[in-house]
Amino acid sequence: MIERTTLLGEPQRLLLRAVTGSGQPAVDAFRRWRALVPFDEIEHSAIRVIPLLLALVKREGLDDPDLLRMKGIERHIWASNTLRLKQLFQALKAIRRAGAPFVLLKGAALLARVPEMAALRTNGDYDVLVDPSYMAALRPELEAAGFAMGGFSFDDWGSELQNSPTAGVPIALVGSAAEVDIHWRALPHLRDPKLTERILNFAEEGALHQDKVPIPSLAHQLFISLARCEPWDKDECLTRILEAYFLLSKCGGAVDWSELERLITRYRLQAWASGFFEELVAATGLAVPAAVRRGLPSRSFMLKKEWEARGISPFKRTDLQHWLLDHNDVLFSRRDASDWRLTLREALLATINPQGINLSAIWRSVSERAFSQPDGRRKFLYGFSFPENWGRWTEGRLAFVVMPLNDEQRKGAPVEIRGHVLNPGRRTRIFMAGGMGTKKLTVRRGQADVTLSLALQPLEPLGGDGLLALWLPDAVSPTELGMSGDRRALSFAFHRA
Repeated sequence: MIERTTLLGEPQRLLLRAVTGSGQPAVDAFRRWRALVPFDEIEHSAIRVIPLLLALVKREGLDDPDLLRMKGIERHIWASNTLRLKQLFQALKAIRRAGAPFVLLKGAALLARVPEMAALRTNGDYDVLVDPSYMAALRPELEAAGFAMGGFSFDDWGSELQNSPTAGVPIALVGSAAEVDIHWRALPHLRDPKLTERILNFAEEGALHQDKVPIPSLAHQLFISLARCEPWDKDECLTRILEAYFLLSKCGGAVDWSELERLITRYRLQAWASGFFEELVAATGLAVPAAVRRGLPSRSFMLKKEWEARGISPFKRTDLQHWLLDHNDVLFSRRDASDWRLTLREALLATINPQGINLSAIWRSVSERAFSQPDGRRKFLYGFSFPENWGRWTEGRLAFVVMPLNDEQRKGAPVEIRGHVLNPGRRTRIFMAGGMGTKKLTVRRGQADVTLSLALQPLEPLGGDGLLALWLPDAVSPTELGMSGDRRALSFAFHRA
């Protein structure tokens, strides 16, 4: 068997035992957690379950120096959940007018099963999974209802967003801070459209304030919870394991364990399921069939290496590790084989690429398998994050984009791309290749706005357009720079043309 990588650290495990247990074991876990984590430093997953901790304190007659703060957070959670519900109902009206099949996800689906969850756990937003074929019909209904996209543009509502790494985007009524997330995939890294179809086709009925709403089956909701867990993100893992606890202990109804096992096996997520249910059973004692807790056989070398890579933040993984994950995602039906990704040779060249010495070789390899873009727009092939209302960030160290060329540019005139670097307080190196050699640009400290200028070789398979390859060795996350909680490895931002 593969050596287990734990999904939770000691603080998360203690918190799980405290909020799901009772009596002295729960009290002991709570006291150890409080001694381990200062209140001002608790993670988001802990803030979300403050009402459950407060219930434990009251039930056991405990004294806590932050009792008043916990009571304030409890009141805020109830009020914010209630306010967000109003916006969710407005969004559901627009979705229904568009005729789009949908189900509620995550916290919204849990609330539709267990109404008292409105006072027990905060939801940062409510999530709705919509049949992606109805997205075009949904846009005018959302706009007519007064919704805007937070940080995104409705111009990207179609393929630009749906083909990007994100699985959903936030919308909000103009002037409101509350948000609803509209999803076209249930999971960001599992892009199989058949999964969305299955979740929608086997939806069950829940209720929000007497409004009948479709929700995933218990088996599907458990699958979505466990599939969101990766060992590098222990805070997210705690949130999803707690979600499973509520589903199994408070919802009633029978879980179709055979369906859950089928999905785990189909997408080869045994390592996820094993770690997920092991943590859940150890903390709560809930019964879970052995079949869905089964790990991976020791001979699964690629899956073992995948699970090791999953223990590393996505924004610190090497290009070779990204290749491995992309390879396995295609191999195990998690994404379509036609999705563009690196070859093993390209990933190896990128892994040993000091000063961009291999960038021209990587460009040649990619250009040999480039394909035409009938819409005539630039195509972000690889290494780009989701589109935002002002433009699009590179993500990671390697990026490829197909650039439309005019007649002068096809004769050798340079293409100029306006953008900005992540942090003007540090040096940023940008290596470029377009079929006519490699060019290096060093953006000095204090300079934010940048223009990339490079002649691109017109490629016949691209209808005369060019392929731009970028090597960005100084990519860094805003989190590492102390700027925000954004953990994407960013470098250069393409402004909208």
